[in-house]
Amino acid sequence: MDAPRSPDHAQGAAEPFDFGALCDELRCHSTEWIAAAREEAVREQRRWRMRELAATRVLDERGRIDDTLAGVDGVSIRDVRATVATARALEDLPSIAQVAAEGRLSDAQLAQVVKVADASDEHEWAERAPRWSPADLAQKARELRTPTIEDAAARRAARELRTWWDSDQGMLRLRGALPDVDGATFELVIKHLIEGMRPAPGRPWEPYERRGADALMMLVDAYRERRADETTTVPGAHLVVQVPVSGPATVAGIPLPDEMVEKLRASARIEPHLVDDEGNPIVIGTTASVVSSKTKRAVLLRDGKCRIDGCDVRGPLDVHHLIPRSWGGTDTIDNLAAVCKGGGGHHGLLVPHGPYILLGNPNRPDGLTLLPVTDLPALAHLAAQGARADLARAGPDAA
Repeated sequence: MDAPRSPDHAQGAAEPFDFGALCDELRCHSTEWIAAAREEAVREQRRWRMRELAATRVLDERGRIDDTLAGVDGVSIRDVRATVATARALEDLPSIAQVAAEGRLSDAQLAQVVKVADASDEHEWAERAPRWSPADLAQKARELRTPTIEDAAARRAARELRTWWDSDQGMLRLRGALPDVDGATFELVIKHLIEGMRPAPGRPWEPYERRGADALMMLVDAYRERRADETTTVPGAHLVVQVPVSGPATVAGIPLPDEMVEKLRASARIEPHLVDDEGNPIVIGTTASVVSSKTKRAVLLRDGKCRIDGCDVRGPLDVHHLIPRSWGGTDTIDNLAAVCKGGGGHHGLLVPHGPYILLGNPNRPDGLTLLPVTDLPALAHLAAQGARADLARAGPDAA
């Protein structure tokens, strides 16, 4: 018996197909006619899908279907196995098969409804399934299936978190998977953090994905702070900075501007490595001290909220160097102030990596002034005020 052919199949070699010409042909028709033609094409495609499933079922019975079919069809092994499972189930679900053959079920809907229906209720599902989304049908299938302890163990064994550096983009990439309860817990916490990240006054909302990254870092920072409270040494990130004879310093092989290293100083220990042209260490410098956990707690307790005028954000907060270390600033409390962190916070606006500088006496509630770094007269006036105040505190014999 000859193999079945599509109605449009011509004898001999297939004729060249011109998609643009077909589009031009359809452009000669009304919108309503084209919509009807598309609907008919979808129905016909779904009828041929049923023929494919029937052929798959028979070949499966004859042991002629295996994972190698994925390469033949240009699909994934997972798709092949799902097709076989659907074909096996349909033989016992004639009402659903009929609805699918009429073109009323998409392939995605069909793949899920066969997991939901059985011989006792397939008539009901044949009517209901066309109105359900594939996602809703998949959820219903999960609800009907009671997982075994082996299923739970398999999910647990499949958990993973992978990280790798994208050197071209200078980004740490992440990919992971969490099982059932762990996944639900993580999702609940991370969503709560994201939704609580209101931008500072006058700042736009960051995209949800960026706030997600900030929320993940909040969890990291919270763990680091807790560990710092439990131990006598601060276990914050030990940042190895490789300083070549020429060219920019690097962290984890990623070139960084000096301002970026400055930004990380408050939460990391920096160990400079002078390296040769091939990256081999020549000299390893002394690990620089970070702002101590005790000092950070004192700053956060003193300030209580972001020190930018008009900002009432009380967390999450960073401890910011008013005069950056790279400019000669110190780690003492009179050079530190709390500012709101994250993608929508004020910390990113401040020197050395932003266009503004926060100056003054942080120990006074009204002692800080935010100025553009380009406003030289105002900066000079503020510096002169600070010098006079220092002289007054020193007493008449200071000179």
